[in-house]
Amino acid sequence: MPQSLAPAPHEIPAKTSVETITLDQLDSPLVRLGANYWRSLRNGRKFPARENLSPRDMAGVLRNMILVKVLDDGADLEYRIVGDAQVCAYSIPLQGRRLSEVAADAPRFGRILRGLYTQICQTGEPFAIRGRVGRDVPQANFIYCESAFLPLGVSPDAVDHVLVFSTYIVRSFAAD
Repeated sequence: MPQSLAPAPHEIPAKTSVETITLDQLDSPLVRLGANYWRSLRNGRKFPARENLSPRDMAGVLRNMILVKVLDDGADLEYRIVGDAQVCAYSIPLQGRRLSEVAADAPRFGRILRGLYTQICQTGEPFAIRGRVGRDVPQANFIYCESAFLPLGVSPDAVDHVLVFSTYIVRSFAAD
C-alpha cells in the first residue's frame, strides 16, 4: 500500500481521497490477479465480452468481484453479481439493484459510483483507483480500497458490462 495513503490505526479522515492509477500500478495481488485475468481474455481486442468470463477460472477472486450490466447506453446500470467481500464493504445492498436505486438511498455514494461507471462506459478504457474513505461516505465499512474497473462488450465500440475487482481494509469499530 502506498505510504501516503496508508491509514493510521483508528484514524478515519473527514473526506475521502481517491487517486486514479493504471492497472500496472495496482498494489493488491488479488486485484492484479483479476486485472490479469481480464487481460488474458482480450485476445487482441480492446476488451473481452461478458460471455468470455468463466466462474471456474475466477474462483480465487469471485468474492472480491462486481459485475454490472450497462442499461440504455449507460443511463443506468444493474448489479448482476456482487461478491461477499463487496457485500461486507458497503452498508447498502447492491445485488440485483440498479445504480439509480442505490443513488436514491445514498446520493453522495451514488454520484461517486456514477462518475466511475460513466468514465468506463464513455472511454471503454480500463482504470483503477485506490484511496482512503472518509466519514463523508458513511455507507462504506472500510477505510482503504483498491479497485480495478474493466470494460466488457461484444462490440469494440460499446461497453455492455463492467467488471470490478476490489480489496478493502475494514473500518475498525473502535475508530467510530
